[in-house]
Amino acid sequence: MLAPMPIAILDTVKKVVAVEKTDTIKKKEKKFAFMPMPTLTYDRSQGAGIGAIAMGLFKADNSKDAPLSRVMAVGNYATNDSYYIMLGTRLYLMEDYWRILTAVGFINYNFQAFQTFEDVDGGQAGVYETPYTTKGALFAFALQRRVFENFYMGVGGFMMRSDVTITLPDNSEVVQPNNTNSLSVPISYDTRNSIYNPSDGIFIDGRFSIVPEWLDNDNDFIKTMLYVNHYKKLADHKILASRFAMKANFGDVPFASQDYIGQTDLRGYTQGEYRGNQTYTVQSEFRNNFYKKWGYVGFAGLGIAYRKSETGAAAGDWYKSGASWSKLLPSIGAGARYQVIEKAGQKVNAGIDVAAGRGDWGFYFRLTEAF
Repeated sequence: MLAPMPIAILDTVKKVVAVEKTDTIKKKEKKFAFMPMPTLTYDRSQGAGIGAIAMGLFKADNSKDAPLSRVMAVGNYATNDSYYIMLGTRLYLMEDYWRILTAVGFINYNFQAFQTFEDVDGGQAGVYETPYTTKGALFAFALQRRVFENFYMGVGGFMMRSDVTITLPDNSEVVQPNNTNSLSVPISYDTRNSIYNPSDGIFIDGRFSIVPEWLDNDNDFIKTMLYVNHYKKLADHKILASRFAMKANFGDVPFASQDYIGQTDLRGYTQGEYRGNQTYTVQSEFRNNFYKKWGYVGFAGLGIAYRKSETGAAAGDWYKSGASWSKLLPSIGAGARYQVIEKAGQKVNAGIDVAAGRGDWGFYFRLTEAF
């Protein structure tokens, strides 16, 4: 028969076990949730693309109520010889009183616009699909502090050093330096119950930016941006997400700083045909996590673009009509989702979307939701 363990030894063993458990908990709290993934992309402008995307979630400090911070890296190469690499981070600090964003990247982006040129044969004005390449490096930052409950305000900036090479209808090329330096005031209002996969709340994200000549810019203009997102839980694992997006530029806006309908603002537009100084879009997305880590989404939206005058960039019937506003641009699509990260109650999905627009369509791969 084994003799009973002395009380002193038993207490010592309990203390050692308790310390080991505490150390284990601390190690789990410091764990860095990391997910690298290969990507395949396709759209009518870029062609097929292959790349990689990686995200890491972590606690940036000892805050108990702050969301998980993240670092992200993404790179891609497409068959039209476009490529890019981007690195970025979002930090949530001091019980979410401070929010910091930084990003750096390098791009070689081949795209096209639709512009008017004199016909090389008959001397008549015509609309031509105009290829162009943007090549250069960029840096962006934003620092925000919580001013009162759920409301943040701060300062930000953007710097890009690039060249835009435009191929004219006669196949000659014009190289235009495109150095953009801006200062901005970012504001946001955030009541979301989750940063990465919200099911309730509102997120308003706005930015007022100046691009003045005294910051070594060739053009003097103003850029504004506003996103309004709303999330509502319909039932278990079923969410309705809606977004209004506005991008409006004023002043002497250069071609390279114009905005166009597409990307996550309105999926299904990949050609850059609807381009101008202002774009407005609305969309809603139904999200259903129907089985364990699997889910699907269905979405639809409308958009409209504004060009300054007949000399602005536009496409097709819109351009030829001379109208300032485009027609309403519909979008509809669906996608699949799979949960790839779960840490401290935060869930991150990866997915693919297919969307159709007016005479256009797109295929998208993403890590996190569209909005």
